[in-house]
Amino acid sequence: MNVPITERLAAGSEVRAWEDTIPFRYEYTAGVAGEKFLRGLRDGEILAGLCPSCGLTSLPLRMYCVDCYAEVTKSVRVRPAGVVRALARGARTFAYVEFDGVKGGLVHTLIGSARVGSRVVVRFRPKRQRVGALSDVLGFERSG
Repeated sequence: MNVPITERLAAGSEVRAWEDTIPFRYEYTAGVAGEKFLRGLRDGEILAGLCPSCGLTSLPLRMYCVDCYAEVTKSVRVRPAGVVRALARGARTFAYVEFDGVKGGLVHTLIGSARVGSRVVVRFRPKRQRVGALSDVLGFERSG
């Protein structure tokens, strides 16, 4: 039933409600840069973008440079060792890790214990279990 805009409800008891479902399906695409990054994870690599204009290496991989806005057309492998810059503790501990020579970093589960400033390495799932997702990374664990 359509109610014209000129009709108004006089009391709250006139409000009608019903329950229903809407069949809704969506898919999220990672985009060109995101797909390249996820394929790198599948292959056991962390890929960052290298700006051809200003030379900035940034993570996560993006289509455009975060400093000069030039199109980023090249990716480079990042060494899997980094430094813990922040921790979030709860049922699991998450670490924000920055990698040498790279602007930005990654957040993932901390395996074992570490403190801010600790050196850690990325631990990947076994190759046969990787699918091209962030879950291909098991987490960060203290190095050495």
